Amino acid sequence: MTIQDIYNTAKLPFKLLKEIVFDVYILSDRKKKIIYITSLSAGITPYYIERLYDEDPKITKVKKIYIWNLRKFVDQQTEVLIDIYRPLVRLLDGGLLVPSFVDQVLDIEKKSVNDSIKIDKNNWKRIKKFSHEISNDYEDLKFFYEKMYVPYIKRRYKDSATIESFNNIEKIFKNGGLIFVIFDGERVAASLDQKLGETYFLCKAGVIDDFYIKKGALVASYYFSILRAKEVNAKIVDFGTSLPFLMDGVLRHKNNWGTRIRDDKSNKRFVYLKNCTFKEPFIYFEDEKLKTSVSSNNDKLLEEYRMSGLEFNIV
Repeated sequence: MTIQDIYNTAKLPFKLLKEIVFDVYILSDRKKKIIYITSLSAGITPYYIERLYDEDPKITKVKKIYIWNLRKFVDQQTEVLIDIYRPLVRLLDGGLLVPSFVDQVLDIEKKSVNDSIKIDKNNWKRIKKFSHEISNDYEDLKFFYEKMYVPYIKRRYKDSATIESFNNIEKIFKNGGLIFVIFDGERVAASLDQKLGETYFLCKAGVIDDFYIKKGALVASYYFSILRAKEVNAKIVDFGTSLPFLMDGVLRHKNNWGTRIRDDKSNKRFVYLKNCTFKEPFIYFEDEKLKTSVSSNNDKLLEEYRMSGLEFNIV
């Protein structure tokens, strides 16, 4: 690390200083040992560990290190994963850079809704069981937050759940609105959306009970949001962020609508991998492009994500 790098780091806002201090852990099982390094602001992320090991590894906290010692320490290790603040990745050398999240968008400018999206016959049947209504009522926002959004996020992500504050939800609501999904006369799911410029953002989703997910409530929610985006003359529908794993259910579900995968510029974190890899195909940066690796030209994932904008490496 150069003197200039240290000087630039010292100029970080105080609230970002915790990004330059890292906890170091050893993850180990009978097959492999990986050094897991994470800044104090991030902590250990369970879904990374789940995608590194078949069973829960032993986790041993070793020490703390600072950014000016990070590269030297990494050079001395064999297999390393670092969860790091995005602007600091330039201090590392080699390895793969994996975005913590990717964005998925759908172009609806020049086509009708039904021509813009891919919906199979089974999902069409599910969507037809639902209706929808638009709300800008503040009491409905509280209902959405308390009964739909928070419980859904907790059920889905468990210990990894990050719950948006009601204040932030309220800010989105003031420039947008709710689209409720109706089943047998009951509000069972909703999407909190807003339009900024020519882009229509699907910001937050929630559902009363996972029973309705199986019924197709979230599929219907996406469809009704796309209809609304077309009504307000948006050109792009932003489906929001997804984890960068090709087998992840959310990424695949959004991909099935014909979305394009792109870099999430608002994402402030990267995962740096040295001599280790995840158990399933994942998205990484190479030559400033988003890429993924598959085993052959016949890999089913290649066909599934062919129109997603990803570049494929055959390994």
